[in-house]
Amino acid sequence: MAKTNRGDANPLSPVLAKGLGVRRSLRLRTIVRETGLPVEALLDLAIELLDIASRKLSPPPIKRTAVGLGAARWRNVGAEERSRLMRRAVQARWAKHKRR
Repeated sequence: MAKTNRGDANPLSPVLAKGLGVRRSLRLRTIVRETGLPVEALLDLAIELLDIASRKLSPPPIKRTAVGLGAARWRNVGAEERSRLMRRAVQARWAKHKRR
């Protein structure tokens, strides 16, 4: 990894350092020093990672509703009945592809 020169001792602005707090600003300085990446690029990367994680943790409402309805559909159906119905659905789909 590329190291930056020691002349740039404090890559963070005082306002950003105060907003982040001591522990986070020290960690960010260390990462900047070790990677050689600018602060802006690291913050953009962190924001993107948070965005991706938040999308994984909370699916959109329409997807939540669909999953809930799917679970409700099978709530009072026994395992044998569920297996029989699923087998029929798969066989019908394969039969549809064979006809073509």
